[in-house]
Amino acid sequence: MSGILKPLITETYDEYQKARYIEFLNELGSNIRFEDDTWVCDKRRRSFAEYPHTVSIYFSAIQVQYRTVVKYFAIIRLLNGIGIRGVKRNVLDLVSFFRFLPEDTLLSEINISTASQYKELLDHTPQAMSTKYAKWSAVSVFLKTMNGWDGEYIKNPFADNPYDSHEKLGYKYIPEDVAKQLDTVFMRDEIDLTIKCIYWILRLIPSRISEVQGMRIDCLKPYNGHFCLFIPTWKQNGGNKEPIQRVIHIEDTGSGGYLIRLIREQQELAKSLQPFMADNKKDALFTYQVKFTLKNGTTTSMSRYHTVQWGYVSYNFKNICAKYNIRDKDGEMYKLTSHQFRHNGITDRLEAGFTLPQIADMTGHHGDAMLFGSYAHLDLKPKTLIQKQKYVLSEQENSENPYVMFGGRILNMEGQLEKRLLKSIRAHRVRGGICGDITGCKSDMWNCLDCKHFIPDREQLPYFREQVLAWQTKAEKFKDYPMIKTNAMRNAELFEKIVKKLMEGDYHA
Repeated sequence: MSGILKPLITETYDEYQKARYIEFLNELGSNIRFEDDTWVCDKRRRSFAEYPHTVSIYFSAIQVQYRTVVKYFAIIRLLNGIGIRGVKRNVLDLVSFFRFLPEDTLLSEINISTASQYKELLDHTPQAMSTKYAKWSAVSVFLKTMNGWDGEYIKNPFADNPYDSHEKLGYKYIPEDVAKQLDTVFMRDEIDLTIKCIYWILRLIPSRISEVQGMRIDCLKPYNGHFCLFIPTWKQNGGNKEPIQRVIHIEDTGSGGYLIRLIREQQELAKSLQPFMADNKKDALFTYQVKFTLKNGTTTSMSRYHTVQWGYVSYNFKNICAKYNIRDKDGEMYKLTSHQFRHNGITDRLEAGFTLPQIADMTGHHGDAMLFGSYAHLDLKPKTLIQKQKYVLSEQENSENPYVMFGGRILNMEGQLEKRLLKSIRAHRVRGGICGDITGCKSDMWNCLDCKHFIPDREQLPYFREQVLAWQTKAEKFKDYPMIKTNAMRNAELFEKIVKKLMEGDYHA
C-alpha cells in the first residue's frame, strides 16, 4: 500500500471555520448577509469616483447548487488579498463554467474530460483570447482553492491554461492620423473643460481612467521651479484601500504648460461646486454640473452635480468623435476609448527609446512583462520595429557600466558609512543610494535625486555619468517633442547634480 499515491490533506471547512469566514463580511460592508446574492462592499470603496455597484459582488447568476461554495470561495480570495474587483471578475468568469456542467455534477466529479469539453466550448465562442484565459484561470483557481470542501477531494484538470493572457490588439492603439485629428479637436475652446482636461492627461501621461477619476483637487503643486502632478493608483498597491501616489514632474512650457493651465481651470471649477457635493464626493478634481442641450442648440445648466465616471467619459468621447467627424483610414467613425491612451503612451515611449524600467516608473507597473507583452504595439510601426526594439531591450545589457539603479540595491557603498546611515530609524535604502529621512515622503525616483536627504553611492558614479549623457542624447533626439525633450533635459540635470555632488565629496550624512 506504500506505493499508492494519496491525495494531499486539505482544508475541511468545518462549521467553525465557515463561521469565521462569514464574520469577515463585517469588514467588507456595513450591511452584508451571507445569504444575500448581492454583497455591497461599501467599506472597500477606494474613492469618490466609485458607485456602490463598482464594489458589489453578484452571485445570482451562479446556479443555486454551487452558489454557497462560490460565496466561500469569494471570501477566501478576499482574505488572501485579492481586491473586490478581482473577486467580482472571478465570480463572473465562473458563471459560464457552471452553466456548462451537467445538472447535479459534484465538484469531485470534475476531471480531464470536463476540461477538454469546456475548452471545446470556449474555442467556438467569439470571445477574445484574454477573456478565454480569464475564464479558464478562474475555474483553475476555484478548484484549487476549494479542494477539501465538505471533505471532497477535488482534482484540478484546469491547472495548465491553454490560452494566452497577453494579446496585443492593434485596435487598442490610436493610429497617428486619428491622433492628430483628436488633438486638433480637443484644443478647441468649445470642448467641455472637464472632458478636455481628462483627454490631455490621458494623452500626455499613460494612466488608467480610474486613476484620473480618483485625482483630488490639490493634485497639482509647484516644486522647485516646475510642477508635480499627483495621480493615485490602486492597481499595484496589494489590494489596500489607500492608493500609491504617482508623481509626474511637469515644466510650465509647451504642452506641459497647456496641461497645467487646464488642470488649474478644472481645479477652480471643482472648488466652486464643492458646496453642492455629498460628503463622500468632496475633493474630487473631476466634478461637473450637468448640462442639457436644447433643440435650438443652446445649453442650460441643471441643479445636478456629479463626479466623473467612466461611462460619462466614454459617452462624451463618442459624441465628440461623431460631432467632429473623426474617422479612421477606412472612413469608419472612430471609436475612442480611455484605455487606448495607455497603449499609445507606453508604445510611443518604447519607440522613443525609453527603457522598460523607466516606463514602469511612469505608469505604476511592477515589472515589464505586462508592458511589453500587451502594450507594445511596435509591430504597427514596421519602419521602427527592428532598430527601436533592439535599442530598448539591449540598452542596459550593452552598457560598459553595469550599475543598476532600478533594482533597488546599493552597490559597493562603503560598509561603515552605509551601516552608520542605516542606524537611523528615518533612513531607508532607495534606488541608487540611501534616503537619510523618509518621514512623510511620497516620492519617486526623480524626487529622490533632487532631495537633500538623498545620499548617493559613490561607486555608482560611472552609472550616474552615463545617465547624464543618455538623457542629453534623448533630449536632442526628440527636440521636436516638447514634453519629452523637457523631461529628458530635467532628468539629465538631476543626474548631473548627483555627479557634481559626488565629485565634490558632498555625500556624507
